[in-house]
Amino acid sequence: MKVYLFKVSIFFLLAFPSVVFSQEEKSIWIDAKAGLNSVWLVNQNAYNNKEMDYSTTFGLTAGMGVNYFLNEGWGLNFSPGYIQLGQNYSDNTSTGDVTRKLKLAYIQLPFLLMRKVPMTNDPTWIAFGPDIMILTGAKQDFKINSGAYPLNNPDGMISGDIKRRFNPVDIALDFSVNKMFELVSNDNMMFLLSFNSSVGLLDISSKDWQLPNLHGEYKGSHNFYFGLKAGLMFRVSDGR
Repeated sequence: MKVYLFKVSIFFLLAFPSVVFSQEEKSIWIDAKAGLNSVWLVNQNAYNNKEMDYSTTFGLTAGMGVNYFLNEGWGLNFSPGYIQLGQNYSDNTSTGDVTRKLKLAYIQLPFLLMRKVPMTNDPTWIAFGPDIMILTGAKQDFKINSGAYPLNNPDGMISGDIKRRFNPVDIALDFSVNKMFELVSNDNMMFLLSFNSSVGLLDISSKDWQLPNLHGEYKGSHNFYFGLKAGLMFRVSDGR
């Protein structure tokens, strides 16, 4: 299902017709956008407890951006923002359901290189590059029925603020497909629709909480998400 949604999103952004002309060389545009992501943690850290099944998890994101178009083919983007990441888990037992919700919040500082997709009169740009992510909060909500199964490390599943269990900074690799639409023949404002994806390059768990699983193995946990954003772009300089 995730792969299908990914392909549909890319096809929509690339195939949808547009009549907007290319951005002028050395022009500067600012934008404000918000969206929804499907968020995941690659490799579960259950703190030496029984691992649970992954559940679908969504997170909001919002921010502003500065876009500098070097020429008709290349540009630069800086889009600081806020993003909700994390993962939901669940387990069905004979005595009831067990749930765990891990909620992470970050400030994003992406520095991206933009490349125009070569389509005549079609302002579609791909963007890729590093993203510095600063952790602002981490909470866990764990619910288990009495007798569901024993916990090897009960402290690991305590609900509440668990920010100290995570590294304060993550570095991710971002990729996006961005399509712009002219609004009411206004050359200085456009509607922006963007498909975004990112994978964290670092283990987000702090050293003291890199605990092995029940098989005696430990694998680092990594942020991952993909989703859609929408917003408005405004030209603040035409490059002249």
